[in-house]
Amino acid sequence: MARERLTTQEMVEKYPNQWLFIIEPAICEETDELISGIVQVHSPSRDDIHKVSKEFIGGAAIRFTGEWTDPKYKRTHRITSYKPKNSK
Repeated sequence: MARERLTTQEMVEKYPNQWLFIIEPAICEETDELISGIVQVHSPSRDDIHKVSKEFIGGAAIRFTGEWTDPKYKRTHRITSYKPKNSK
């Protein structure tokens, strides 16, 4: 079953307060921001997503769709991280 490509706004609306493992990410060259991608896995648990990411070979992104407060810095922000295509 083919999964649909979603914009980041669509991801937030469809999967609120979820961790997402995103394959085939489209990244803005000027800002390095995630534009769109295909949500392969979603979960309220960050550990579930990191487990999947360790087994995936290829370009991917991890994003949290809610607001996350970093206790170390006491600030709230959105999180997106990228995995290069040729890394494990």
